[in-house]
Amino acid sequence: MNSIFYTVITLLLLTAGVLLLMREFNKSNEAQNAHTQAPPERMSKEEGEDHFSMLMNAITPVWYWRVNHEYIDFLHATIKRMNMVEINSIPDLFDAQRRCSDLNSAVYKYYDNIKKRCLNGEKVSHSDLEVMNLRQCFREFSLEAYPSLVVLVWPEYQRPIVKPDEV
Repeated sequence: MNSIFYTVITLLLLTAGVLLLMREFNKSNEAQNAHTQAPPERMSKEEGEDHFSMLMNAITPVWYWRVNHEYIDFLHATIKRMNMVEINSIPDLFDAQRRCSDLNSAVYKYYDNIKKRCLNGEKVSHSDLEVMNLRQCFREFSLEAYPSLVVLVWPEYQRPIVKPDEV
């Protein structure tokens, strides 16, 4: 019984020692990394505007804004004119519209955040998480969510399959 007790205590002490050593090692690495990282490049407001324009032109698909305006026109022509009975009579319409609305809102949120960062002098790269999320929202909205919403309301106007590489 005593040997088990001493073994458990020894293992706990060794584990605590290893954890303390790891903690100290991580602190020293963080301090060393803080000194080696260069401060991010800052731009003037005009340079930020130019950078934002070039970034948006580079990442926005050529068809996106046309699809976005088409979506808004589609909403006004169909769903906003429907009453609740008509909306509920089409299965999955509410979920499809919610998905489109969420993606459209996300596009504007990412767009505004990136613009604000650029105007504050930050040079946002193409590999930035918000930029990558914005690109994903562009593609998902225009190639998946909106076409599936149109099919629910107007099946006869189903959009042909579009290959972005061929546009």
